[in-house]
Amino acid sequence: MPTVEIGRPAESSDDRDGQLIRHVNVAGSSSHLLGIGFHPSSHALLVIDFGAAKVLKVNPHDGSSSTFMTVPTPAASTGLNALTFDSAGNVYASDSFNGIVWKTGPGGGLATAWVTDPLLATSGVPPFGANGLGFNKAGNTLFVANTGNDTIVKIPVTAGTPGTPEVFVNSINGADGLVLDSHDNIWVAANQADEIVVLDPTGKVIAKLGDFNGMDNGVARSLMFPASPDFSKDGRYLYVSNLTLDLRLFGLVEAVDSQWAAQAKRYTISRIRAVIPPFPRDDDGHH
Repeated sequence: MPTVEIGRPAESSDDRDGQLIRHVNVAGSSSHLLGIGFHPSSHALLVIDFGAAKVLKVNPHDGSSSTFMTVPTPAASTGLNALTFDSAGNVYASDSFNGIVWKTGPGGGLATAWVTDPLLATSGVPPFGANGLGFNKAGNTLFVANTGNDTIVKIPVTAGTPGTPEVFVNSINGADGLVLDSHDNIWVAANQADEIVVLDPTGKVIAKLGDFNGMDNGVARSLMFPASPDFSKDGRYLYVSNLTLDLRLFGLVEAVDSQWAAQAKRYTISRIRAVIPPFPRDDDGHH
C-alpha cells in the first residue's frame, strides 16, 4: 500500500540523521503519490494521487483519506504533480501533461483550469511540463517550473486573476520542485543536474548548492534526481526529497545518473544549510 513517511529532524544540531516517527498507509489511493502540503488555514494534509488524478485529504495519524479535489480531465491523460496555496487558502495544482495550473477553493471540489498555456507544456526530457509552483510574498506572481523545457515560467496575478505567462529564466536542467524564501529568492531542484539552483527575484543565479556524490550501498550519498524542496520551520535548512529516478523505466534514453539510480535500495531526503555563500570580489572590488 502506498505510504507517506512522517519524520522530524534529530534533536541535536550536530546529528545529521533524521528520526522516523511512523509510516502512514494512505487508504484508497493509487500506488503513485506525488505532491504534498498542509493547507495554510485548515492545516489538512493534502496529497496528490498522481495515478488517480485527484488530491486526497489524508489523516496523518491513521492514513484514512477522502477526495479533496478532482479535475474534469481523464486520469490517464492528467499529470497532477505539485501543490501550492494563495493567501486566501485557494489550492493550485500543476498538471505536467496538459500544461495547466488547476485551482479550487479552500474547501476543495472540482477544480477549474486557472491557466492553460503552451509554456506550461513540453516535448522535452523528462516529459513533464508544469511542475513545482509557488507565489511570491506579495501574491502578485506565481512561478512555475517546467521540467522538460528547463525553464521557470512567471505568471502575473491581479486580484486573483492570472495574466499572460512568460518565461522568467531558462537553462535550469530539469527544473522540478521550487520554493520561495522570505526574500523572494527562488530555490529550484534541478533534477537532471543533481543540484539546487537559487535565483534572486530578478532571475539572476546567486547560488548552486548540493551535488552528486554517487551511491553508498544502494543509498544516494547526496542529491540524486532531487525533486521537492522545502524549508525547515526556522528557515535554517532546506530539505530535498531524492526521487532517485531511472528514466529508462519509462522507455527514455538514460540520464547521466540513471545507472546509479538503478542501484537504489533506499530513498532519502537531503538536508542543506539554507545559506547563500558570498561571491568573491573581482579586481575592481565588485561582487
